[in-house]
Amino acid sequence: MAPTRLEHMFEVTIEAGLEPGAGTRRVLDRAREARRAELAAAAELLVVAAEWADLHPVPRNGQPAGWGEVDLHGEGLVPLAGEGTPQVAEFAPVELAGHLGISHDAGRQLIGDALELRHRLPRLFDLVLAGTVPAWRARQAAALTTRLTREMATWVDKMLACDPQHLTVTRVRRIVDETVLHYDPDRAAADEQAALAARHVTLVHDSGPGTTEVHMRLDTLDALHLDDTLADLATSLSRLGDTDSLEVRRAKAVGVLADPQRALDLLETGVLGVPTSRGGRVELFVHLASDLADPTRAGGEVERLGAATRGLLAAWLGRPDLAGITVRPVLDLHRPDTVDRHHPPAWMRETAVQVDATCVFPGCSRDSRGCDLDHITAYRRIEDGGAPAQTRLANLAPLCRTHHRLKTHGGWSYQRLADNHYLWTTPTGDLLAVHTRRRTRRRRP
Repeated sequence: MAPTRLEHMFEVTIEAGLEPGAGTRRVLDRAREARRAELAAAAELLVVAAEWADLHPVPRNGQPAGWGEVDLHGEGLVPLAGEGTPQVAEFAPVELAGHLGISHDAGRQLIGDALELRHRLPRLFDLVLAGTVPAWRARQAAALTTRLTREMATWVDKMLACDPQHLTVTRVRRIVDETVLHYDPDRAAADEQAALAARHVTLVHDSGPGTTEVHMRLDTLDALHLDDTLADLATSLSRLGDTDSLEVRRAKAVGVLADPQRALDLLETGVLGVPTSRGGRVELFVHLASDLADPTRAGGEVERLGAATRGLLAAWLGRPDLAGITVRPVLDLHRPDTVDRHHPPAWMRETAVQVDATCVFPGCSRDSRGCDLDHITAYRRIEDGGAPAQTRLANLAPLCRTHHRLKTHGGWSYQRLADNHYLWTTPTGDLLAVHTRRRTRRRRP
């Protein structure tokens, strides 16, 4: 049997006659060198991003880059970086992101952080360039200082540079909050109200189909009250014989709270009644190769959630607290129909988002269900000389709103090469290949 790679390495070390521990030191030296290279590369990326911004100033009467959409409800853009930093041409971050293979939001953040560090946090930026502070830590600080005045940012920069070894997000946030309170108490009060206005409850489907993370930002007193209520419900579940851990019982308690009458019964009487039908509606897109009753099939795939077993799907279908189940037939992805109008019909849009699960721009992962459907070859109205059958699946692809505008107004173009393969041409003539994933998987034989 041939020696493994690890055995071969040991043989080479022994044959070389190295003193004991020399191999360990060599590996540690390589690890330190790799770490230095990593820090230097991340710092260089910030330098390059700032230089890219310098090369793309806002043209006369042009639109600057920012956070938001200029054509939605007349909303103004939030600048990429803080007061005193140069503005950047609207599509510059998107173009850089496309070349780097990252999302356009990540491109905006990269340029914004670079400008914030170079122009408003120069001491911290020097520490990044020297390899003392990792770029990612400095970028966390930059993201928290963009809303400050230049004077406030200068003070924060001095404070951070005094102790660069302890730049945790919590410490940076506290320094920022203390600075605002000192320089502008009215603004500190307004920030508190803005934080209350930003309360939310958000579902994050990235942990598999069986569970979902819930992110909440609550009024502090409400959060403490919720914590007490969950503790009471978890205790009641334990008294009823639930042997799961405390954290699992607290999670179950949240599910009980979703049924107010059931939660009230448990808190007041200590009895957990059957779920009540509240007419709730849950919409899930499940792709099945066959009927769930077929014991030879393992299960199916739930859009945005992942693969689910027959047992989990059957349990969902049997839930008494759901108002009903709607079964949709499988779409025929080879339907030959076309239409002689700009907007595709519902069946055509649904088919398009099944074929490409995300925006087809390089590096973009926006779900296609929230995207525009773009005509790859620009649509021309029939009354203006356009050809019939321009709206067809072969000429449609999902683009998020930002990349749709970039393709329409920014000089980018693309073509479909084959299923889920696209080739983009940048304004400078560079070619970028994209391979998206299908939402509907082909059935295995």
